[in-house]
Amino acid sequence: MKLDIKSKKGTEIITTPIIIALGILMVAVLIVFSIKIIMPYIWYEKLSSTCLKYVFIMEEYGYLTNLEEKNLMKELKKQGFMEKKVKVNCTKKQQKYGYPIYLNVSYTYELELPVVGKKQVEMTINRESVSKR
Repeated sequence: MKLDIKSKKGTEIITTPIIIALGILMVAVLIVFSIKIIMPYIWYEKLSSTCLKYVFIMEEYGYLTNLEEKNLMKELKKQGFMEKKVKVNCTKKQQKYGYPIYLNVSYTYELELPVVGKKQVEMTINRESVSKR
């Protein structure tokens, strides 16, 4: 049996774009999946840097004032955190110079993965320092 190459010539025109389109689709799915997996780390870093800023403020006052706690919540909300999923635990009474202070902030991030579904990721930042007041 002899194959006639001239009769198969048109199949390249049809199959090549299909293979390229499938390849692009696979790469796009992998990129989206990778971004979804990386997002909790990005949120954790945002939360961590904000907490560090407020520990410096706490060092100045010796505790987290009600006004500064409201400002912390406003700043987190402005960054995209849902206020109802944020829990703040901190030093509430003014401490003397050299006494320990702490700030614990927890956030529940909802991770949505295409194949796995929704998953709750708990992020907790614990910062400790001493009062500089």
